[in-house]
Formats: sequence, structure tokens, C-alpha cells
Amino acid sequence: MGTFTFVRNVPRFFELFKQGEAVADPATWKNRTLATNAVVAVLATALAICKSFGLDLALDSDTTQNLAVGAVAGVTVLNAIVHVVTSKHLGLPSNSSSGTGTG
Repeated sequence: MGTFTFVRNVPRFFELFKQGEAVADPATWKNRTLATNAVVAVLATALAICKSFGLDLALDSDTTQNLAVGAVAGVTVLNAIVHVVTSKHLGLPSNSSSGTGTG
């Protein structure tokens, strides 16, 4: 039943990208985004420190670099989404608005 609820709410999620729309509790979304950013930064730092002290994590340089790039890309996308869906001032213009300037 959870899957059907998720699928049913997908169109509602995309409505949040329209200007004038926002999630019900923007502060919670922003706090969770900041926490996610902090966790990713701590994990990346811990990985770098472990490698510098010679702790073998069985990751070669290319894999480590690819993981870092993927993490940065994921965090960047998450940040962009959260910035838009938590602000009524940002987003795509709504079709219902009469912003043509003529009239």
C-alpha cells in the first residue's frame, strides 16, 4: 500500500516546482538538507583521513574519485530541489498566472 501512496503523490511533488507552491514545513526540509550535507562532508573527510593514515579500504584512487563526484552531484541536485520546493518565491511560472504584462 505504501508504493501506491508514493505513486499517487508523484504529481503533487512536481506541483511544488511551480512558483507560489511550497512544502507544508519548509524549515524541516531545510534542516534535513543541512544534516545530509553535514553527513556527506563528514563521511568524505573520514574516508580521506583513513586513506592518509594508510587504512586500506580496498578502494583504488579512481573508485574513490568517482564516489566523491557522485556524492557531490547528488548533494547538488538535492540542494537545488530543496531550495525550490521550500520557497513560494522560486520555481517555474504557473499556467494559471496572468503574467503577460498586457491588459
